[in-house]
Amino acid sequence: MRLILNLALAVVMILACARSGAIEKYVEEAAKLAQSGDPAKAVEVMDKAAKQYPRSARAHANLGLYLGMKAGRAADFAEAGQLVQAAFEHLDRAVALDSLDPDARFCRGLLSVQVPDFFGRLEPGVRDLEFLLRRSGTARKPLAEDRLVTTWSMLGTGYQKLGRMEKAKQAWQKVAGLARDSTVAAQAKARLSAIGAQDTGAAQPEATNLPDDPAALRELGRRYLDSGDFARAAEPLRKAAGLDSTNLDGLKMLAGALEHLAQSGYDERIALNTDLRTRLVFEYYRVLDRAVRLAPEDMELRLRRGAAGVYAPFFVGKLDDAVKDLEAVTASNVSDEDKAQALYLLGLAFRHKGTSYWTTVASKFAKTAAAGQVLEAMRPRLAQFDPTRLEKPAVVVSFVLGFEDELAPQTAVWVEDEKGGFVKTLYVSGFSGHAKAAQVDLPRWAKTSAFRGCDAVTGASIDLGQHVYAWDLKDCDGMRVRPGSYVVKVEAMWWPSMKYEMGSVRIAVGGDERRAQAPAGGLIPSLDAEYLPK
Repeated sequence: MRLILNLALAVVMILACARSGAIEKYVEEAAKLAQSGDPAKAVEVMDKAAKQYPRSARAHANLGLYLGMKAGRAADFAEAGQLVQAAFEHLDRAVALDSLDPDARFCRGLLSVQVPDFFGRLEPGVRDLEFLLRRSGTARKPLAEDRLVTTWSMLGTGYQKLGRMEKAKQAWQKVAGLARDSTVAAQAKARLSAIGAQDTGAAQPEATNLPDDPAALRELGRRYLDSGDFARAAEPLRKAAGLDSTNLDGLKMLAGALEHLAQSGYDERIALNTDLRTRLVFEYYRVLDRAVRLAPEDMELRLRRGAAGVYAPFFVGKLDDAVKDLEAVTASNVSDEDKAQALYLLGLAFRHKGTSYWTTVASKFAKTAAAGQVLEAMRPRLAQFDPTRLEKPAVVVSFVLGFEDELAPQTAVWVEDEKGGFVKTLYVSGFSGHAKAAQVDLPRWAKTSAFRGCDAVTGASIDLGQHVYAWDLKDCDGMRVRPGSYVVKVEAMWWPSMKYEMGSVRIAVGGDERRAQAPAGGLIPSLDAEYLPK
């Protein structure tokens, strides 16, 4: 979890709004430290200020901002999460001390829009930024031009994350019109172009022209659910839940719609807003959370919330709550099917806990004997491959992923010629295959392949164990390659430990059968290629 904060611009905004007073020496010193790339020192300065002036909204606002910046640089995800929580404690404190303070609203809105959605700060952050603009319109001293541009830019980002594309469009138009910086204006125009190119048929419908009657909204949502149109079902059900948050049936229907939407594949909405699926997942959890509070004895709801907590990334902090839900299900009089599912999920939850300890050892204490024990314990048994079932000539590639993380790694397997030219991708995990250059975390494969032909070989993420792929000696255009020397490469990156390894093996194609083996790696302990003639 790394926060995408425009540090330099945020610091400039704070400097531009410096005011006279005893607190300003702290604010200016901290801003210069952050601008020079040392937010940790800026935190120390503002922490002193907040302790000396505990009733200063400005002190708490700046401390919260720099804690957020420090979180963005943290390599440890748990530490980053703790820093973000601390940041919002100070930002909330700043707004509580002075709800009209522009720094408090700006800093809280800036951070809220950019942190991952599971913190639940996106909508409140958008409201902070909207408040800032309304306030500026009536204040004697309006927002400085640079801060105004930043506020509209953050609003554009926030609206896109919320699926409010018309408002996002208006915000980016404002940025494009106001920004003097050509780079900022160009970015705004690129966002507008992306929104304009979006297929409106695939877009998530906004809640427009819907009735204000919760019962009518629930009935409308039910009809959409029955027809399988989950995107259209979600909007009236969301509005119904907002108008009447105590109707259990409506919350269950909304949870069902969100569950289907979160599980849907890649489409134009995902391409335009890469946070969309994450936002849906956490919205699904929050709806289940609200439903369980209304009906804590409903074991179906407890099972669903338990499953959501187990499958959420560990740093969200829902694993212990999930265990309580699932233990409640196993202790109740549910069906054998539900009880078995709860027990499976409990096993998965404790497996996640154990894996978290092991990945900590492998990541933080990589040079210790215990790290070697972790890698050895994770190494699976090798499987056998039957070459008689393969159409020849061909090259068989076999490798082992010998490390297990919280999530299955991003992995690519491809072939290059002896000069390093791209020949063909044999496999690439689904996320990398669809995310394109903006998000891919397999840099060597991305640069070499330029994503050519990846759609045909994109598959579900592979994990710990042995994997075998066959190359039919054709390139990505379907043409048979010439005899000669070729290099098979395997690249893998694990998350959240960010462990990375790439292995390669050279194999001669043509002539007699032959086999080549790469040196053993720590994370890819085995990689070999075998040429099988006709």
